[in-house]
This record gives sequence, C-alpha cells and structure tokens, in this order.
Amino acid sequence: MSAHVSADGTKLYISGLRCIVPEAESSLEAYCAEAGQPWEDSPPKWLFAHAGMSSPWPPVDPGLLDSTLPAVQIPVFGKHPVEYLCEEGKRCFRADRKFDLICYCHETVQHPLTTLPGLMLCAEFGHRHAQSFVLGQLGSLACIRAIDWCKRMLEYGEGTDGLFCMADRTNYPFSRMSWTGSIKGDAAVLCMVNAEAGDYEVVDYRIRPVFPEGSMRAWTTADYERTTLALARQAEQALQEMQAAGNAPDRLVIQNVSDSFVKAVGEAGEHCGIPVYVRQTRKAINFLGSDPFLTLQEAVSHGHLREGQSVLLLFASADYGIGLLTLRCAGGQPSNLNT
Repeated sequence: MSAHVSADGTKLYISGLRCIVPEAESSLEAYCAEAGQPWEDSPPKWLFAHAGMSSPWPPVDPGLLDSTLPAVQIPVFGKHPVEYLCEEGKRCFRADRKFDLICYCHETVQHPLTTLPGLMLCAEFGHRHAQSFVLGQLGSLACIRAIDWCKRMLEYGEGTDGLFCMADRTNYPFSRMSWTGSIKGDAAVLCMVNAEAGDYEVVDYRIRPVFPEGSMRAWTTADYERTTLALARQAEQALQEMQAAGNAPDRLVIQNVSDSFVKAVGEAGEHCGIPVYVRQTRKAINFLGSDPFLTLQEAVSHGHLREGQSVLLLFASADYGIGLLTLRCAGGQPSNLNT
C-alpha cells in the first residue's frame, strides 16, 4: 500500500452525492444480547472458524451496559447493502442512464465474498457492458483507492462516466464496538464520477499507513488507544505539511472513529487554522467509510461550504492508517443523480 496516491493528470469530479442511512434501528444492548446465541452460517462465521476464533470480536466490555451507551440507537441494514444501493439508484436515475464503469467498495464482510456485488449492480441497472470492480480489505480507506482506480480507468479510455458506491453492514460475530471507539452503524454512499464536470472536484487524495503492533486479535483497550493516538499524530503531520505547502483546506471533516481521535485531530486542525465541522446528527456513530461523506452532506446543507472552497475528508482505520481526500466545491446546490 503506497503512502501517496497522486492526483495529477486527468481531473475527476463527484456529483449527485447520496448518503443512505437505514431507518431500522437497534440498541447496543440488543446487539450484545446476541452473544451466546448460535451464529448464522455466514461469511463472518466462516472467517472466524478459519482463524480459530470462537467468540465475538472485538470483545465487548461488560461495563458498557452500565453506561449511557445502550440508549444509543444504531442504524442497521436488514439485508445486503447492495440492495439499498439498487433501490436508491432506481429512484434517482433516468431509465436510459448509462455508466462506463461501476465501483463498489466496502469494509465489512458480506455474502458474497467475491466481486459479485459489482456485477449485481451492473445487472440491476442494465449495464451489461460496464466495467465493474469491488474493492475491500483496506478498512475505511477503501474509497481512496477506489477513487484512484476510477480516475485511472477514465483517464486510460474506459469511458467518461462512472458510478461510485460504498456500503457497510456490521454482521455478528463482528462487534459494533471496537474497544473505546465509536459504535459502528450501517450506511451507504452513492454518487457519480466524471472526468469533465461535477459538484465537487477531486483535488488530491493520499493514503498514509500506520502499522499496528501485534495481532489485533490480542489487543487490549490500551493497544487500541495507542494506535488511534498514532493515527491522530499522522493526521496532524499531514495537516502541518499541507499548511506549510500552502494547500490547507478551507474546512476539515473527520471520521468519527472515537471521541478522543476526533478531538485530537480537531485540535491539530485548529492549530493549522483549518476550521473543523463536526456532524450534529448521529454523533455517537461511526459509519465507517461512509462517515465523512455523511458529515460533508450535512455541512453543505447547513451552508458551511461555499463555491470554490475546499474540504478535506479525513478517513481512519486502526489496522491501515489514514486517508485524505480533498474536494473543492464547484458551487450551487449539489445536483441530483438523474442529471
């Protein structure tokens, strides 16, 4: 995994951003009650069996149930996330809307495990000749790599229009709690990518790896907090470098990995003169790779990003590092997907 993905050459634009948060909800208390129940015969179970794991992971601290966390309502998808993307796409696209490529990226484990989600989207939208690909195994940073792939494919003659999708659903026995991290909620993002024009210009994108110590399966809370501190320091260094180079964004959006992470990176941003926008809804939830996009959508709707201004979306995963995606607002209200 490279530390820097260059954004030179052909431009890339994002349009018609749609964020999907399920209406169905569950409490953390109900989720914890699944412990001790028979596991569904599913891809997560197969991965656990292959790794010799016999209990939910990461382990949930029993003290959580004595805190205020059980009152938090967690948005949950009741079926495969790709089905929600298809439903949203059908509502938004014209019947004759065609794409040259379709990208689906994810962090969580779903069935099927192969590239079939991309093919499912192609079939659902009737795009039999579109190039499709699926990208995972990169935590919440998957969208950074996917954006690079989309840009390169459009640049080297794979067409002019693409559909970018990202979706996650946390399935038991994977826990919705990672030590002292924020609760993981389900969400999806749907947007178009184009080489000529759009709501947001992709200015730059980078991946800065942080390599965790030891096996995460053996981590304690102290290990997790030590790693998130390293992520925050890496983010601070990146912000300082952008400021020194005269490339500081007008606004900073931080993935809600944990309260301590958001606070540390937010303070680093303020020291660099970069105002931070913190999402006001679902403040206890980390929507994984979709999280910064949800915050961006709220910031735009509340008038915190104007034409010509840039925003840095900062992604983070304890097992991979940080990802930085800088967008510039093209102005006006974000367009609908059926344009």
